[in-house]
Amino acid sequence: MSSNTTKKEAAEVLKIGGWVLYLLSLLPLLLLAFYDHPSADDINMGFAAHEAFLRTGNPLASLGEGLRMAWVDYCDWMGYFTSTALMSVPPSVFGESVYPAGPFILIAALTAATTFFLRQLLTGIAGMDKASAMTVAAATLLISVQSLPAGMARVEAFYWYCSGANYILTYCLGLCFLALMILCSASDRRKRLLTALCCLLGFLTGGGNYMTALSVTIVSVTACAWLWFRRKKLPSQCLPTVFLLAGFAASCLAPGNQTREAIVEGYGAVKSILISLYYVPDLCIWQWTRFEHILLLLFLAPIYWQAAGKSRLTFRYPLPVVVLAYGLTAANVTPPLYALADLSAGRLMALFYLQYLLLLVLTEGYLIGWLRKCVLEYTGSRAMPRWYYPALIAAFAGLSLLCIRADRDYYMTSEAILELTDGSASAYREENRERLAILTDDTQSEVVLKPYANRPALLFYSDLSEDPEDWKCIGMARYYHKKSVQLLLEESQ
Repeated sequence: MSSNTTKKEAAEVLKIGGWVLYLLSLLPLLLLAFYDHPSADDINMGFAAHEAFLRTGNPLASLGEGLRMAWVDYCDWMGYFTSTALMSVPPSVFGESVYPAGPFILIAALTAATTFFLRQLLTGIAGMDKASAMTVAAATLLISVQSLPAGMARVEAFYWYCSGANYILTYCLGLCFLALMILCSASDRRKRLLTALCCLLGFLTGGGNYMTALSVTIVSVTACAWLWFRRKKLPSQCLPTVFLLAGFAASCLAPGNQTREAIVEGYGAVKSILISLYYVPDLCIWQWTRFEHILLLLFLAPIYWQAAGKSRLTFRYPLPVVVLAYGLTAANVTPPLYALADLSAGRLMALFYLQYLLLLVLTEGYLIGWLRKCVLEYTGSRAMPRWYYPALIAAFAGLSLLCIRADRDYYMTSEAILELTDGSASAYREENRERLAILTDDTQSEVVLKPYANRPALLFYSDLSEDPEDWKCIGMARYYHKKSVQLLLEESQ
């Protein structure tokens, strides 16, 4: 048996093992989704689509209301029209029992988009074989999902749909846009169709949340400028980039942004950039990088080393690549600092983390290619010792067990298993069912609800208020056609 055959078999084993582990790790998260319930903006943003569905029974009518709400908010409140359209049609508009579809949609979107992007980038640009590229995708996704910062970042990434639609789904649109740009430049088949689809995705990405829109714009414009510099002619990626810029410009110049800016105040541009640069080492490296991230880099290193030997890339620009990756990571959080002077929301942290980890993985690949081709000028194909991957897997398993024993929410899966087994998830679901029975009772017009006694860390986002004039109470009353809704006053309990 040749060494090439052995390497291919090893690559297949790593690919299959990585995907089996990743998919198994998702099972508790998806089981927990069946205990999920809408709250806050799910109710307010979804009102128009819900009314359309009640009136017509037609899901297309709800989707149409989502588009209409995007235009209304574009004129009156916020410019990112793609995000608004997605947020305005949460699954709960078709019935509260449909809301658990949200985590399935968000996790599936993140998985598909990350895999599509990494496969196109690593095979189409770096020349990596498909099995190895799929292994990189599985390993990156495993740590991306499992090691999301504990707390509201996990809730707002997957279990609060309105937030996930705004940040995770538009992030996935951006990854698919970049993957299609690579595919368009590498494939002559269906080029016009792919380019048209890429232009559409570019416009929608530009109209998404500003964190993703800015990051993707920087990547796309930089790629076009670099290709033009190298080839002295306009690259094929220019047209999709124009559509991306058009969507981004339309979002930034929306009339509604002026209304919002009059209410909230952010940092100036210079201060926002400086704080963004500071947050990369402070949050990403010192607070979020743990042992599993180091093991991930060690796991991927031999894959990148082998791929670099076959790649057409020269890997001659390590410093510019590192600077670009650092700048992109920082640019991801510049928009919320500029607009709100705040980065505490879990949804912002989740997206910041996901992009950081993806850029960390890609930067490692480039640096290993530079090390092999430019520093060591190594051309051999020596195989990794057989103990390398078993040792890494054993270290990952052992250290994970120790960390979970000390902290049950160390990983998302361990936290989900805890909430499924300790009864908090089922108790939370029962409380929501009791609330729903009251809210759908036509004989009650002024509703008073008990506060949640159970607040599972992965499922609970927020409760109502004792004040019936609170925006969440007003939204709930409107949604269920009540005169008023409020929580039971403390002294009445």
